[in-house]
Amino acid sequence: MSVLKRRGLVLGGGVALAAALIETRHFLHPQRHVTTDGKIRHVRLAWPEAAYDPIYDLCRNDLFSRFSLDVELADTSSGNMAIDAVRSGRADAAVAPILDWIPALYTSRPDQIPAKLVSSVNGGSYRLLVRRSLHLHKVSDLAGKRVGVRDMEGADRRFISIKLRRRGMHPTDSVNWIAMPNDDMAGALRTGEIDAVAVHDPAGWQILQETKGLTWNMIDSMTSAERERVDLALGIASGRLRDDPGLTSSLILALRAAAKSFPTKRAELAKQMQEDDNAPSDPRGMLDRQIGGHVVIGHDLRVQIEQYIDELKLIGIMRDSDNTTQIAHMLSA
Repeated sequence: MSVLKRRGLVLGGGVALAAALIETRHFLHPQRHVTTDGKIRHVRLAWPEAAYDPIYDLCRNDLFSRFSLDVELADTSSGNMAIDAVRSGRADAAVAPILDWIPALYTSRPDQIPAKLVSSVNGGSYRLLVRRSLHLHKVSDLAGKRVGVRDMEGADRRFISIKLRRRGMHPTDSVNWIAMPNDDMAGALRTGEIDAVAVHDPAGWQILQETKGLTWNMIDSMTSAERERVDLALGIASGRLRDDPGLTSSLILALRAAAKSFPTKRAELAKQMQEDDNAPSDPRGMLDRQIGGHVVIGHDLRVQIEQYIDELKLIGIMRDSDNTTQIAHMLSA
């Protein structure tokens, strides 16, 4: 089975107004039917691994159309590829990990940032799966071990590198990182070619199912304080934001509706996945462990971005001298 910066006061004010309206309607009128301006909008959206993302599934089923969105899914398989789709003009918006968004946008000229982060989408599903036979009980035991990862410049590796650094280990040199496709990870764990893998669901869940009894979850982002953090974020191309600020409202409202309905839709979504031969094994088990929609905007989103910027400083991707708050404002709308 296959494993799966600043455009000006006008733009900033427009997006801020849209966000304020969304917050007001959502919190002050929770039972009120919220509508957009009624304009039908075509949007090319890059959303990696969308087929097995419950929030995307709920949006696709009827929420995009409810908020007058005609969504064309751009073909991408990773967060960095989704961001590249926006940079190259192949997509108007993208959903990708904040750990991918920040380095990608940060390296752009301040007056030429290709996209702005407007909302989070959900919490993370990162996993570090470790071979049980090694008897590794704490993160420091990983020193010198071989860790498989799909993308050496991706969010999976960055998430685990942050955890290593927080425990006094070198974020990149303390373990032996080995690049490999997700599809090869379960077999490499079985044969002992690697000692652990840094992944995220749905691939992480599938590998865990294929190596039952052989691996365990040493680190993940679905327990303890990590559950309160966001992972995937929606970024919209700066030009599209300037020309059509109403798009932000429509997309955020769809995401909010999906997040609200997710807890009651797990069984239905799992059943849909079971009908797909390429879906992860035991989709209900995977969905029961997922955090689901975690949609924050405005100040709350910037606070989360700031936390990630500070962590990226820990692993040398951002400079210690960088102004965290200024960068978070520059990257978000």
